[in-house]
Amino acid sequence: MSKFLNDFLITMPTSQRRQLLVLLERKQANGLIRSDDEFKKEMERLIKELDERDGTPTFEAIQQQDRTNSKDYNANLESIAFDLATIFESSNEIERLLGSHHQLTKSSLSEIRKKITDMRTNVKQYQLMLTQDKDVTESIHEEFHSPKWTESKQDLLSVFRKDRFGETRSSIYDAENVGNSIQLAGIQSLDQLKTNYGRKLADIKIRNRIGLQSEETKYPIGNAIDGSANTFWAESVLVEDIITQDIEDIWSHDYHDYPKDGALCELEIMLNGISTVSEVRFDPFASYPLEVVSIHGYENKNRTGQMYELISPNHPTLHQRSQKSVDRMVFQFPSVEISMIRILVRQENYTKENYMIDEDELNETKLWDSLASNEDLIKDYAEEGETIASFDRKNEVSGWNVYLDKLKEWAEIFRQDNLLDAAKKALEIVRIGDYKNPLLLALYALDKTGEKRSVTDERSPDLDKKWKPINKVSYVYGAYDISVFGRKYHRQSIYISEPLPISSNTGKLALSTDEKHHYVSVAPDEVDPKTDKPIINSSKITDIEYYVTDKRNPIPADWKAILPSNHAYVEGELLFGDDNIEPCSELMQGTTVNFSFRFPFISKDTIVIKRNGVPMDQSMYILCDSSMKVGIKNGYYSPTSVYTVDYKPHESAYLVDFLKDAELTPTQFLNDKGETGEYFDKVDQHNDITLTNIPYLHRDFLYNYNNNTGKYTDNKEVLNANSFTYPLIVRVQGEEYKNITDYTINSYDSQRLNENNGKAYAHINNQIIFGHPSDGTQLKNITVDYYYISTSIRLKAILRRNHAGYESVTPALFNYTIKHSSFDQNR
Repeated sequence: MSKFLNDFLITMPTSQRRQLLVLLERKQANGLIRSDDEFKKEMERLIKELDERDGTPTFEAIQQQDRTNSKDYNANLESIAFDLATIFESSNEIERLLGSHHQLTKSSLSEIRKKITDMRTNVKQYQLMLTQDKDVTESIHEEFHSPKWTESKQDLLSVFRKDRFGETRSSIYDAENVGNSIQLAGIQSLDQLKTNYGRKLADIKIRNRIGLQSEETKYPIGNAIDGSANTFWAESVLVEDIITQDIEDIWSHDYHDYPKDGALCELEIMLNGISTVSEVRFDPFASYPLEVVSIHGYENKNRTGQMYELISPNHPTLHQRSQKSVDRMVFQFPSVEISMIRILVRQENYTKENYMIDEDELNETKLWDSLASNEDLIKDYAEEGETIASFDRKNEVSGWNVYLDKLKEWAEIFRQDNLLDAAKKALEIVRIGDYKNPLLLALYALDKTGEKRSVTDERSPDLDKKWKPINKVSYVYGAYDISVFGRKYHRQSIYISEPLPISSNTGKLALSTDEKHHYVSVAPDEVDPKTDKPIINSSKITDIEYYVTDKRNPIPADWKAILPSNHAYVEGELLFGDDNIEPCSELMQGTTVNFSFRFPFISKDTIVIKRNGVPMDQSMYILCDSSMKVGIKNGYYSPTSVYTVDYKPHESAYLVDFLKDAELTPTQFLNDKGETGEYFDKVDQHNDITLTNIPYLHRDFLYNYNNNTGKYTDNKEVLNANSFTYPLIVRVQGEEYKNITDYTINSYDSQRLNENNGKAYAHINNQIIFGHPSDGTQLKNITVDYYYISTSIRLKAILRRNHAGYESVTPALFNYTIKHSSFDQNR
């Protein structure tokens, strides 16, 4: 038995000591150890013995001679029990450590993903700055994949959550972040796969796959819809070469435009009868991005009824196309009544795996999916410069093969044939990457020649084996969770941003967005007789209205309407109430129901008024040019209908100019004690300091405007003048430093930091960048006197579904970008 333990198990001296303490305490409780002194001496003796064994098992068989001695028999059993307890404790300890490691790894990966997203956002922001026009001084970019500026404080939301004309809305109208986008708040979300108390409503199976089905059953497809965060479905495909296969050749299907390379797998979900479905969520199990190629819904389980192409590679609706990710993917579409769903997934990414395989196992097709050998693929020892992690990865399956073979011999000795089947399944666990007992991975031995050492046992002569290197292409895919919902949404929701990190000198502001909207057909499509191009008769029934304010406590009039610059037309704007501005005389006769537009229009010819998405004849309404109003004649107005308008807006719709009603006076910075100037002990590692606010600039004072070129140039004569009304003064240890900033481009020449004997600085936004004083003066005890304008720029988005039906559709806002220019008060 001791040889078996030495061959198969790894023990830890720390665990042995822990078990030894348990054993001694038990003996003390039973009266076998009567004093603390006896306890200490026995502990020292046993620890000394353990140290001599260097962590190896303590069992040494005591042979029975003559008459059976129960004392020797009990000693044998106690040694075995001690070793086994130590082994289990060691294994449990490693499992606990690995569990913590996996948890920390998952958290670390989430943090890394968050940082990558932030970096992408910053890169996007810098790209915008590089491409922005001369009037733009700053840009910010918000991605709802990882939002940074969403207001979540309910006390503030209760103040700002108001409709177009100031009507207060309750918290149920807070917009929701779903699928990396801002959407309408949900009224109802029906899980079509399980009940609220966890009873399964649907069945899932793998209908088709490229590659042989694995023997491993620990990660079955049912795990993908069980609702548990601790289980997952996973499959590994080992093939001789990169997969290139047209599924048309191997199974029937309804897909089109699908890729023809990579490992493809088709899932089939049978719902509990005809069910309403409008959303599918897929949380992939994959180290590399997994692609959901297509999702089809079927009215009947035998495919005799209607088939709905919900997601496809080239779907007419951009946001209903294939997605590829390692993170959760959310697919939304107009609700359909279906009883079966088919999902086509693809893993195009693969790894090349190198294995050392017993020659006798080369034809083990169930285990290896038809292996192909190659003598020159790997050398089975660590190469110079190779890390332990990469070496272990190269050889981990090799270790399992040694283990499998040795276990087979021991199974024959102890007649435990079921052990081999269990171990083969354990091999699949190693392929997938879920290691539950890493102790067993160390059961292989290597030498510097690259040959496996023969594992010998006098009771098992068949253990001498020959090994061959095998190279395989490995694809791994699966899912932590697949969810299917039927969702219904409110007709309106409101999103409010936090105060945005925009310069306090903001003058004009522009917006661009990435959105998703829904269109419905209102008439049969036609063909233009002049161009022969199709005319699609559809109407947009979702909309998002945007407003910005620079006030901390805005009233309704302080929210300025703005149209994203990437929208050429206003489409589907809800005609909702009146702004109480005096209309034209035609609308004052009391014969019309009046509505206001959000923006001025450039021509009556561009305006189309719609009722429930259907265009109305121009004779049914009256337009008022002067005050952006329309009146629908009483005879054609229905209070139960929804009225919207499409039109070409005036260019002023794309800009908000805060300068028009600016009555701002710069504020001098005061610290908590009421003293002027912001204080810093020293500069940071980059020779910078960061101010709490952005100093106010005197653009008219600092610049000279050239009427011929239409550009500003620096007025170097006054840059450091003491005649500033609102100066920026930087002092280091009481000495004032020189400002060398080029404010025309909001940048600086680093060579100019050497001016004034290195006692100079540049001012970029809220940063002060210092030079290096030539006399060795230390940059400490720094005081910055400056003025700033205190404003609070917020964005409000009102999401709408402008139709009484279609409760399962919602607009979506994926990201937005704000560009703005600065203004400065005249001196």
